[in-house]
Amino acid sequence: MTDLKKFRGVALIIVGTIGAPIAVGGRAQQAPSPMSNRLVTGKLIYVAPMPNGLDKWLQQDLKDWGRYRVTSNPEGVDLQIQAEVPEKQPRYKERHGVPMPKGESKDKPQETSIDVVDWTSGERLWSAALLDKKLDPNQPQPVPGPELDIRARGMTSDQLALKIINELRRYVSQLESAPAH
Repeated sequence: MTDLKKFRGVALIIVGTIGAPIAVGGRAQQAPSPMSNRLVTGKLIYVAPMPNGLDKWLQQDLKDWGRYRVTSNPEGVDLQIQAEVPEKQPRYKERHGVPMPKGESKDKPQETSIDVVDWTSGERLWSAALLDKKLDPNQPQPVPGPELDIRARGMTSDQLALKIINELRRYVSQLESAPAH
């Protein structure tokens, strides 16, 4: 019991994740400034394996950018880039009593997303949805933000990786130039 008496009167410190309000004394504090976003403060990044060698192109474009140090070990990194590819269930139609694979529906394009995740908290910091649509030259460039759509039909893996990293660069630059509160 004497050991517990030593701790009487010690203040309680609550540690929260970056960017989340922290409740202290019943009141929520203001969220930290954009400079505390892990996209800005992170240094070490891992790119998870992706289809069509996209991960290799992303790694190269990240190295060319020089903002992050790219590693092949997923443990202990600040950030991780990963792809979420929806799983397709095979569909069949019968032709002369033999099941044949059914073609993909044109009205439901497969939508893959590329996400930058805080490795520690698992929080998604930035996401790009890769749409199976042609690039429209009349469409204005998307505003940098934590989520965006990229029209990816007809792009090769290297072109797609360059587009993804350029959009990520624009968003990180916006975060860095945002005024601190």
